[in-house]
Amino acid sequence: MAKLNYKLLIGMIFLMAIIPIVSAQTSLGTFAQNSSVSLIQTCDNSTYSNITRILYPNSTFMINSQTNMTRVGDNYNYILGYNWTQDTGNYLVYGVCDDDNAYTSWQYDFTITPNGEEATIGTAVFYIGIFLVLIFFFAICIYAFVNFDNLLARVAMIGLGYLLLMAVTFIGWNMAQDFLTSSPFLIEMLRILFWIMVVGFFPLIIGGFVWYLLLLFKIKEINNLMEHGMDMSEAERRTSGRRN
Repeated sequence: MAKLNYKLLIGMIFLMAIIPIVSAQTSLGTFAQNSSVSLIQTCDNSTYSNITRILYPNSTFMINSQTNMTRVGDNYNYILGYNWTQDTGNYLVYGVCDDDNAYTSWQYDFTITPNGEEATIGTAVFYIGIFLVLIFFFAICIYAFVNFDNLLARVAMIGLGYLLLMAVTFIGWNMAQDFLTSSPFLIEMLRILFWIMVVGFFPLIIGGFVWYLLLLFKIKEINNLMEHGMDMSEAERRTSGRRN
């Protein structure tokens, strides 16, 4: 029994020793991408407060050595410039101070988003609603292109479908920025895909117009051959450059 009491006493002393060292993690807030962030830490009766390390959202180090914070009144402050907040996601900050003459470690996090707003359920529902509506109209464009006989209408469906696909890509890019901040590769891929589609829109319009004109000439030639007594299949073969 005496041995058990001795172990319990040692355990209690150990817990009392480490409790002042560890503090609960809190959140500093949400900030806009490429903006300055003021890191603030309150340590009562402290003579110093230092940052020991800061981690990017991908868990690489922004700071991995002791960095002094500046005392402002009862708080300690350190400014991160806009060039340090280019990546969206959750940043972790760790530091130490001598709060009440006791060596105390502290930590908190902050989040960087494209517009400085925290993603909410309402935002998610809004994005998903728009996304589904765009997908619905894109499916209608595909159906119309396959089933319409009118040449001009089919060409129009190609252009409209391309615009809707651009919009779907743009919404996907913004959704990834707001909700998948830990997946920078996906965000970058959607961003690049969107701008490729923007650049490709003008060539698509020119190509669609040329295709429309070529088909008009072909249809006109087929009609001329049919007016001279040739059946439709033979007229199509001749206009396509095939001969028996």
